[in-house]
Amino acid sequence: MRFHSFIALAAATAQSAAGLGINCHGDTLCGISYMSGGRLTQFQTIFDNIFEKRIYDNGDDVGCIEVHSVNFKGSFKGTYCAYVQNLDGSVSGATLKSLYTELVNYGCGICGSIPIHYDKGDDDVNHGELSFNMVDSLPDNCELNKPCSALS
Repeated sequence: MRFHSFIALAAATAQSAAGLGINCHGDTLCGISYMSGGRLTQFQTIFDNIFEKRIYDNGDDVGCIEVHSVNFKGSFKGTYCAYVQNLDGSVSGATLKSLYTELVNYGCGICGSIPIHYDKGDDDVNHGELSFNMVDSLPDNCELNKPCSALS
């Protein structure tokens, strides 16, 4: 039993050291929102309306949705956003659209991340990633279900 636990721990550590790659990780409330009907595909309208030539930099918000969920404390609204992080350089809207499709096809529920350079064989989110996760509040430059505006 201990041997299997050690192997599982070693595998998890190796994956963490390698930068996770494409994954469905996120806030603990992601699972509750998924059980309440929240889906990554709810971002589709946002990605359909992204200007393909727009350039996104590290920390830029892409778009946000709101999901109504229920847990043992009652109902709550969660804001989920797509955003770019861990990126040196920039990425186009066209690339983000393609990455979103890859993450949906990968099978993530509502949260997850995909390396920016995934299509080039770089599966390390430490080199930049498009992430989908719960956030504390709607960013000032965003409206629900629309692409976020560029920060001035």
